[in-house]
Amino acid sequence: MNRNTIIQSLINKVQANDYLEIGIGNGKNFDHIVCPNKISVDPHPPYEYAKATFALTSDDFFAQNKGTYDIIFIDGLHEADQVERDINNSLNVLNDGGYIVCHDMNPTSENMQKVLRIQSQWTGDCWKAWVKIRSTNPNVTMFVVDTDSGCGVIYKSPQEKLLDLKGMDLTYQNLEKNRQEWLHLISSKKFKSFLI
Repeated sequence: MNRNTIIQSLINKVQANDYLEIGIGNGKNFDHIVCPNKISVDPHPPYEYAKATFALTSDDFFAQNKGTYDIIFIDGLHEADQVERDINNSLNVLNDGGYIVCHDMNPTSENMQKVLRIQSQWTGDCWKAWVKIRSTNPNVTMFVVDTDSGCGVIYKSPQEKLLDLKGMDLTYQNLEKNRQEWLHLISSKKFKSFLI
């Protein structure tokens, strides 16, 4: 199971019509998604052959966007402040019954999540935005599927229990100690049960 199969399974679950992808990278994920209406946003795709529908930053896109979406995939700038804005902006345009999927929410080493990037396998510090929103927004349910560097799933529904950070800072050391609780980490098998 990877980001593509998670996204596609959610599209199939809700019979989605409208899909938005923030950050297209090499374009392979976007190209493999099957959904009637697909939009991608990326100011500078890293590969010449990857073309975004909107060559804008996500902030600029959301500022002019008039559409709403059933499924939104966030894999843009991997810095916590930007990811937080992308999630909050996405929640504002998410159709009822829809889902947001966020990539790179479960780094497995401190170097993997450092900003600036110092190694090829890199998640950035996206997880900090995830934990912050999980601890402050009681109107969404959030969990991370433990696959493909962590695929976070968000939908509009009151959380069973708001995360209590107990005054701890968002450091990688604290993530290591509280990973299961902070991320609400689930297995691929549990995610498959969620789809039923």
